Amino acid sequence: MQLMDLSKDEKLAQLERILHSQIMQGSESLRAFLRFVVQKAIDQQEDQLKEYTIATEVFGRGGQYSPRTDSVVRVQASRLRSKLQEYYFTEGKSDQILIELPKGHYTPSFSYIHQGNGGTLVVPEIKEDSLAPVNQVTAALEQPATQRTRPTGWLAIIFVLLIVVAFLAFDNFSRRSQASDSNAAKTIAEWGIIWKPFLTDEAPTLLVLSNPPVYRFINQTDPEILTRRAVTLPAEHTVALAEALGDKFIVKNNPTPRVMLCVDEYTGIGEAIGLHHVTSLFGLIGKSVLLKQSRTVSAEDLKSHNVVTLGSVWTNEWSGKLPINEDFVHTGSATIINHNPQAGEEREYRPAFDATGKLIEDYALITLKPNISDKNTVMVLAGIHSEGTQAAAEFATTREYINILDQRLRQMGGQAGPPQYYQALLKVAVDNGIPTKMSLLAVHRLQYSSN
Repeated sequence: MQLMDLSKDEKLAQLERILHSQIMQGSESLRAFLRFVVQKAIDQQEDQLKEYTIATEVFGRGGQYSPRTDSVVRVQASRLRSKLQEYYFTEGKSDQILIELPKGHYTPSFSYIHQGNGGTLVVPEIKEDSLAPVNQVTAALEQPATQRTRPTGWLAIIFVLLIVVAFLAFDNFSRRSQASDSNAAKTIAEWGIIWKPFLTDEAPTLLVLSNPPVYRFINQTDPEILTRRAVTLPAEHTVALAEALGDKFIVKNNPTPRVMLCVDEYTGIGEAIGLHHVTSLFGLIGKSVLLKQSRTVSAEDLKSHNVVTLGSVWTNEWSGKLPINEDFVHTGSATIINHNPQAGEEREYRPAFDATGKLIEDYALITLKPNISDKNTVMVLAGIHSEGTQAAAEFATTREYINILDQRLRQMGGQAGPPQYYQALLKVAVDNGIPTKMSLLAVHRLQYSSN
């Protein structure tokens, strides 16, 4: 049956069947990829099924994406083809509709599988090294009819057929596994030195999201034990709030606003966006992660996992609780001190603000250091302000910046290889609360001995 004979509902139903299969569970990036290309094909928008569009729409690449330096779409397309083959060989072996992603482009094809629906039956490809058992089947089928009608003859034919199918299944699985392992290793290598300890570990990485103490407005549903601790704002602060927030809901419903300390509900915008960058990277590789609030993290968590923390000691206490001397340190004055200045480096780095008090320049650190058990690695992505933390996460998950950091680390290591533990200092331009230009100012090796 031709493509035009398949209805939109049939295609969408088959898509959902594949997306909800066990084969696709845990592969969110591949599910998003498949949904995108199928939906565009159904909507007759094949002109949008280009590598650049898929990279930006599905895999979150920015406007700087270049297919020449970033192979994410090609790698993920190869993985998706393997997943589809595996699905139709296992869970989908009785399905009526076939969805394929042909090599060389990203427009999916749709067709019926079984002859009962008017299409052609899909038969496994027979390899050259499978010709011997197949010839035996052919010879058996060419026997005289009187011999082929004997029960024992049919049993022999069925037995040989089962052997052929089993052999083809094993051969197909082995080849697919080898290709998958090769593609996975290549994909991990593309994410640079910085992510190698995290992406090569079979155990999930623990992501630690900050819980900074902040003041919030009280509301009428807060219990009395909390409202008794609330602080009434002076009149001039109330006027300033009204001017800053305008006709917002919170202002209209709090004519005499009061605030209270909250230690367990909030995180920064930069930390939240940074979390998105990091989880997207792990999703592309098909790696699982764990997520905890910083106030609930224990020493046992750090001991048992590779860890990525978002936020400095101002918002994430665990950022400064690990046993190693660092060259760059966040201070209580909201600056970064350089304890080991190299040529051209400053002793202290301070954020900058414009005349209205808006942040226009921040500094951030990417720190790789050992965790409590010496066995795993901790990455700290931390700006002086939330915008700096966002920039550190973006820098660490963007291939263009990763390549810059890789080059510096290899230069530092020489013949001995890149350092295992280090700190990278970033300078971040900020525009209206959004980090824009990022510059790598310095990279320092961290000396550590487990003795």
